[in-house]
Amino acid sequence: MQVSITILVENTTPVPSLIGEYGFSCLITVNGRSLLFDTGSANALFPNSKALGINLEQVGDVVVSHGHFDHTGALLPLLEQYGNKKIYAHSRFLLPRLLPLHKGGFKQIGSPFNHEQLKKAGAEFIHVDRFTEIMPGIYLTGEIPRKNDFEDVGGDFRVEVDGQIQNDKLQDDMALIIDHPQGLIILSGCAHAGLINTIEYATHMMGKTRILAYIGGTHLFTASQIRLDKTVAALKAYTIEKLIVAHCTGFYAAARLYNELGSMVIKGETGMSFKF
Repeated sequence: MQVSITILVENTTPVPSLIGEYGFSCLITVNGRSLLFDTGSANALFPNSKALGINLEQVGDVVVSHGHFDHTGALLPLLEQYGNKKIYAHSRFLLPRLLPLHKGGFKQIGSPFNHEQLKKAGAEFIHVDRFTEIMPGIYLTGEIPRKNDFEDVGGDFRVEVDGQIQNDKLQDDMALIIDHPQGLIILSGCAHAGLINTIEYATHMMGKTRILAYIGGTHLFTASQIRLDKTVAALKAYTIEKLIVAHCTGFYAAARLYNELGSMVIKGETGMSFKF
């Protein structure tokens, strides 16, 4: 199995010709077939892809990790510029998402586009709420069980359901898993379900414990010291070759992971490419 993963959108980049943008997106190619995982928050996806020599018109499938703006922000322009695409996502990903403001009221943090807009532009929605194989050797977790007592969604998030504002448990948060012969490759947008919950569910469902790579957000930038302590302890129990942390991990959490776990920890940035 030949796997290539290129980060197209991330908060930062060391390459002058690329653009850093708050959010996450990467191109995944498995045995010559490519799919896009998330889209970032605005338009950096397009100049970055062009600079990296990637033709998004040839990508027919898009996976959305969850419904926040920093992962869905380029969905509509992607469809408008490059034609119809299959959109794999949880059935709740387009619900209105809100963040309470200190002075009252809410900030909209969900997808900037609704179902009708995306459908009109050529989106073919494939809802994945449970663990599902979407291509040979490529799986989506669907909703991830929350098993431990130290991980949470990472913020005071709200969701509007049938006109009612509720606490958002982000059931739509999901990861992508590649069943590589040398170990599992796990991709996550933000890991609102929890980094350890995500890894635990992936290894449980696949029946494999060796992890070739974890790539993506971990949402540890709001984590308490206790959560970081327990996260590090849990990670040490796994066999992980590369822990490529990005986007919502945060500087201090990334530094802690690197200090505790060493060179297996890599700060993922726009333009980085990994081959397995």
